[in-house]
This record gives sequence, structure tokens and C-alpha cells, in this order.
Amino acid sequence: MGRKVIWTIVIVLILGIGYRVMTRKGSVDRKMRDDVSEALVPVAIEEVKSGDLELMLSFVGDIKGEDQVTVYSEATGRLSRYLVEEGSWVKKNQVIALVDRAVTGMEFEEAKVKSPLSGTVGRLYLDKGSTIGLETPVALIARMDRVKVEFSIPERDMVKVSKDQEARVRVDAYPDRTFIGKVTRLSPVVDPITRSAYAEVALSNPHRKLKPGMFAEIDIVVVSSKGAVVVPKEGILKDLHTGSSFVFVVEGGSAVKRVIETGISQEGLVEVKSGLTFGEKIIVTGQHYLKGGEKVEVVQE
Repeated sequence: MGRKVIWTIVIVLILGIGYRVMTRKGSVDRKMRDDVSEALVPVAIEEVKSGDLELMLSFVGDIKGEDQVTVYSEATGRLSRYLVEEGSWVKKNQVIALVDRAVTGMEFEEAKVKSPLSGTVGRLYLDKGSTIGLETPVALIARMDRVKVEFSIPERDMVKVSKDQEARVRVDAYPDRTFIGKVTRLSPVVDPITRSAYAEVALSNPHRKLKPGMFAEIDIVVVSSKGAVVVPKEGILKDLHTGSSFVFVVEGGSAVKRVIETGISQEGLVEVKSGLTFGEKIIVTGQHYLKGGEKVEVVQE
């Protein structure tokens, strides 16, 4: 009887000690969780601002005179001489070269090669005495006050480009300058070999800085947004389940998740069509550690 009482007392003591240990551990765990939840997450923020954004397509092409022709002789023979020099200005129907039509035993007046338009002599292809046939190019004449850029548009971008759209043209000769023109020609037919369509941009060239044969880079603005709500690209996160975009906004010292609708982007800035307003503060550094609701400490602004 006494032995049973002793065992009963021992069991009660063991259970009591175990209960106290588990209770203390639970209290410690709760305190640690409370401490973690109360810890401030360091973040950097930026203010939501207004900006002008543009979506551009870029192409490459070659510059030519807007009116540019290769001149041929109407008579065969040998080149007697040129009457003009490369770079000189000629008028329409001005004689630019003479062709010796002499045949053994016969004499002919020299044939005159005339320019079909007014413009600048871009090239003189032959040397004195060169044989000239009906398909032999003699000279290149181009109007230089206006030029065009010929380029190709991949079929995937055809629907984004239309006539009269503004085009910005750059050439290596003037790296710090942009020349403004317009799309003046857009073929409705796609080349089945290149899967692209022919296009032209026309530009005014009053100082003749743009030369036929130059390589050009063309940027065409296809979408623009003035006074848009813009945020840095690095502040936007993507929900892998829904595919939606979201940011974290600082409200009352806490990180609040905000789903947004994005638009066009340019140079690290993204247009926000809905979900944010001017002046709000979004988190751009430290947001990857957040889920929403955490207390944050702004360490950079």
C-alpha cells in the first residue's frame, strides 16, 4: 500500500515538471515569434511620380536622295570626258558627259549625256576612254535637300507602324544629333524570303549633312503616354500564380501589398495604369522579403 502511494507521488511530480517545461518552452516560442514579428524590415523607397514615356521600335537602313537616278547614255561608244565633278550642282537637262561615237571610217558628233533632274552629282562611274554601252551607268544624280531612309520592317511589327508616324534618325557621322522625319512609304506586301516589308522615312536635309549611302538607325514612336504615373522597374514584383504585377506601399510604417496594372516601359521606368497615385511611396529595395503587413524601417529615400 505504501509502495503504491510512493509511485503515485513520483508520477505526479514527473507530470508536473513536464508541464512546467512545456509551458515555459511555449512562452519562449511565443516571445520569439512576437520579437520577430515586431522587428523592423529595412527598406528603400521611392515616390510615385509623373513622367512621359514612349514605346519605340528600332530599325536600321540606308540613306538615299529622295529623288535619285542613275544616268545612262543613249548612245554607245567611249567616254570622251565629263563636264561636271562629283558634288557639283546640275540642272535638269544639263549636259554632264560627252560620248565619242566614232567608228572607223566614219565621223559622228559627240553624243551628249544629260541629267534627267536637278540635283547634286553623287557619283561619276567611268574613267576617260571607258567603253559605254546602253546599260552602262555614267553618273548618279540626287536631290540632297531632301533624303529618304530605306529599311525593312519585320512582319510582327507591321501593324504597329503606319504612314506619317514620327521617325528619329541617327547616323555615325553626327552621334549627338537626331534628325526628325516621317514614315512616307510602307509596303502592304511581306517579302516571303525575308518576312519583312519595305518602308521609307523622308527627312528634310537643308544643310546636306545626310549623304546618300550613309548607314542610319531609325526609331519610330508607336505608343506614347504623357503625364503618366511611373515607378522604377525594380520596385515591381510578379505573382507567379496569377501573373499579376504588384508593389509594396508604405502606409503607417507598414508594408501594404498593392496589385497594379502596368503599361509601357522606357529606360527603367514603368507606366502604372491603375493601383497607384502620385506621391505614394513604394518599396524598391527589400520588397523581396515582404509578404504584406510587416513593419518597415525606411533607411533610404
